[in-house]
Amino acid sequence: MIPKLRTGAALAAFTAGLSIIPAAAATPQPTPNAAGAPFKVLSYSDVFTLAANGTYTRTVHKIIEPLTKNGVQSDGQIQELVATAMEHFHLVSARTIAPGGKIYPVTAKDVHTQTAPSAVDAPTFSDAKIVSIEFPHVERGSKLDVTYTIHRFLPYFPNEFSGIDAVPPGQFTGHEQVEVRAPASLHLLTSVRGGYKMTRTVNGNTQIITATLDNPPYHVVPGDAVSTAQFEPMFLATTFPDWQALGNAYWARAAAKARVTPDVKKLADEIAGNKTGRAAVDALYDWATTHIRWVGIEPGLSGWIPAAAGHTLTRRYGDCKASETLLVALLKAKGIKAEPALIDGGSAVYRLTHLVNLGIIDHVIVYVPKYKLFLDPTSGFATPGELPAGDADKPVILASAHSTLARTPSGPASYIQQTAETITPGGTLQGSGTIHATGYTDWMMRDILDQLPKAAYPRVVKQVLSGEGLVGTGTFTATGADDLTKPFIVTDHWRAPGYYTPGHIVVLRVHKGFAFTAIGHYLATNASPSKRYPVKRAVGTLHFTTSLTLPAGYKVLATPESGTVKTSAGSFVQSATMHGTTLHLVQTLSLERMWYPVRDRDALKTLFNKAYRLDRQQIVLERTSTKPQA
Repeated sequence: MIPKLRTGAALAAFTAGLSIIPAAAATPQPTPNAAGAPFKVLSYSDVFTLAANGTYTRTVHKIIEPLTKNGVQSDGQIQELVATAMEHFHLVSARTIAPGGKIYPVTAKDVHTQTAPSAVDAPTFSDAKIVSIEFPHVERGSKLDVTYTIHRFLPYFPNEFSGIDAVPPGQFTGHEQVEVRAPASLHLLTSVRGGYKMTRTVNGNTQIITATLDNPPYHVVPGDAVSTAQFEPMFLATTFPDWQALGNAYWARAAAKARVTPDVKKLADEIAGNKTGRAAVDALYDWATTHIRWVGIEPGLSGWIPAAAGHTLTRRYGDCKASETLLVALLKAKGIKAEPALIDGGSAVYRLTHLVNLGIIDHVIVYVPKYKLFLDPTSGFATPGELPAGDADKPVILASAHSTLARTPSGPASYIQQTAETITPGGTLQGSGTIHATGYTDWMMRDILDQLPKAAYPRVVKQVLSGEGLVGTGTFTATGADDLTKPFIVTDHWRAPGYYTPGHIVVLRVHKGFAFTAIGHYLATNASPSKRYPVKRAVGTLHFTTSLTLPAGYKVLATPESGTVKTSAGSFVQSATMHGTTLHLVQTLSLERMWYPVRDRDALKTLFNKAYRLDRQQIVLERTSTKPQA
């Protein structure tokens, strides 16, 4: 299991003056060929020869045609991730067939094996290698023809099998075929969707299951769509009767790893001290989050077998399973029951497939039943009771001897900003404010600012102001990001000269000043959800309170209107009132879910568009004296 959601993309966006809360990514322009794709998988064949004990041999044959210059560059090589402690890779043949028909064979010098990137950080945990096959003389219209075998001599789980074939909508594909050859006595559950056709025959003691897919539709998937694993064409074959059986199988291998050793017991007592109950849970979680360094691990044997709690305690680092197992052991040492929760943490999979698909489970967190509490000890900056955005609103398998299914909470998550602004007679807008958050938004803010050097704060303020159309300067301070026992608060001060030019009629827009997320930008970039795919909307509640003191010598002709927009997708409330020369503007955007199916598209579109129009309303001032007074 590999992924741990980090905030690198959010940090880059924030320092560039954009919102840290994800917005819809622009749809890439199609490249100049019939499908708009850089390459086409002309044919793909994958034959599994499966034994009753879960071992198998795969024979893969595929032909790929690069269609563009980018396709030549990015797809002139094929890479295969190999878990060397579990499987052997063998290249049968590989060649480039030039457009004119000339053949250029791949030689031994064109095949390279290297350590997988995350294995470099923790080689004792990982058995993953990358086999890279470089094709010679690749150009547009070449055919890259390769055949290889992978022999899985050690299954993830004894006597169990789970195989998948899927074609993402963004992969231009011609013919796709998967064949599973297994003992007739082996009970295999299968399912297809998205255009696959499946047959099952029995020949003597062998059952043969064949799934084919021809010319599936090609579509560019927008950046705000949920994981393609929720909707892409897919064939599944598995021996697991249900997801609970997977949890049972994991528990059978993981339970003993959470044994309470004398060292674990001693440490738990030291950490908790006199604390009991929920206070002890918080203290143990805070210690695990702070003192156990997370390292990413590629799939392999280590992908489903955690390190023992005592080993992780000694080494002080590990993957998600290692951190989870140690925290479970620490809690157990204080008489608090906890269990692993298997989850998708690396992508946006909000719904499990009908049959077991090991590919969408890539993370393990902790569940404490007594408090109905989910904890992610690899999160770094999620306070007890909070989860990173990648863990929120996800289905989980609570692993035990009798596993059950559950779902992580989607919140509460909020971003709360209070800003006081003043317009000087000379046209400068100056302001100060405070920002704090809860839930995964708090986690994101802590993580971002921990990565950002304090010397960069003034530059960040300048860039954020520029995103609001302001040329200004300022700085901010923040409480300790890594102290999870205290609220995280950001305090800012800034000024932007030239906010307006004094005149008889002045038209102004209410700027939010320094902000981790620009509500106008967020509303605008998410106003057109996909017509085809479910979309992510990780926001919870955005709450802005802005007090703007207007310059003397003017009367107010118009202010933003108060209004409420409410749909089945959420709500936006704007309240605008004048108190003397000060405008008080309060805005609250609330979304109840992390993701929305296509049927909610109209509700989302209406909410975001109407809210955006309210947000963009302006102030109109008329001069009442020859010279504005201070």
